[in-house]
Amino acid sequence: MAKKLTQNQEIAIALKYRPLLVLYPEIDYNSQRKDHYLPGHRAGHPPLDQDYHPRDIKIVLDNASLPGIRARFRKVSQFELLDAMSSNSVGYIDLLPGVNPSNVGGFWQVYASIQDKDTKYPRKAYARIVYGSRRYEDYLIIQYWLAYFFDDWANVHEMDWEMVSIVIKKTEEIEKPVACAYRAHVGGFRAAWRDVEKANDNGTRTERGKHPITYVANGSHASYFHDDPVHQATASLVGPRLSRLSNALPWIRNTFSDYVPSFAEGSKHFPEIEVIPEPNSQGVWDGQWRWLNFTGRWGSKGRVLWNEKLTLPIEDDGPSGLTRQGTCWNDPFTWIEGECFKLEETSWILSLP
Repeated sequence: MAKKLTQNQEIAIALKYRPLLVLYPEIDYNSQRKDHYLPGHRAGHPPLDQDYHPRDIKIVLDNASLPGIRARFRKVSQFELLDAMSSNSVGYIDLLPGVNPSNVGGFWQVYASIQDKDTKYPRKAYARIVYGSRRYEDYLIIQYWLAYFFDDWANVHEMDWEMVSIVIKKTEEIEKPVACAYRAHVGGFRAAWRDVEKANDNGTRTERGKHPITYVANGSHASYFHDDPVHQATASLVGPRLSRLSNALPWIRNTFSDYVPSFAEGSKHFPEIEVIPEPNSQGVWDGQWRWLNFTGRWGSKGRVLWNEKLTLPIEDDGPSGLTRQGTCWNDPFTWIEGECFKLEETSWILSLP
């Protein structure tokens, strides 16, 4: 296994390689959502003029409540919320009690009403260092987990987890980034480090930079390597529910496209970094990190509405917690090598020196 770094060393390496996020402009204070989907979103145009940015998880915890009767009569304290999440006494949390995911304007309104977000809830990535073993014993992975308030795309759901990974060859003599993997919907893409656009500490695009540039899709927050304006969210990336609809109904296929801003026009940010600590000897997290123990859904349950004509957007469940992200969390080396699509003319880590 790669030699474990000290806590300070983990923080330093996570800061050294943190991604530069290129996003659509953030929702303005007290702005109103311009609804492109209802009555209809036109192909060739992004669904939103503005978007949610990845923020401190407290922006979710400060607004969420417990489902059912407890949330109807009073706002629970954050201690009660975290206690229920940590003990998994609830299967999901309500991000905005009484507001369904289909009420896209309701989520926009709450987010737009929060003043001083940069002070209260700074843009943030939760970094996790994963050490390789056996055939990966000289490598480590830095995962940067990003928490978004709401997913506003062809499907809509409360809260959203996305992630950027960097694979680093790390020995006593060598520290060399060799590959990246970007999560997009339920799948991902991988690329050799030499093929990744990079920025320096000033945010200037340069081949010598150490920060991978991540283009964040409008509404869905999927991550892409290039600022080609339109990315097709193929069936293998959007999951069985959406892929069946996309294949069965070609007339809605354009709705499942992702749009990213150009580097020149996008809103560019280095997120603040917090490194996720190891759980205690019982395998659970304490204190401010108790939310990591939650195995339920970060958002209320969605519904698929059928009538004579398909209703879009599709109302979906909130995402599972980080430890329930499957291979992506449990075995990220296997996830990158076996489950991420390889970009054209790139090679994977094991073929590199």
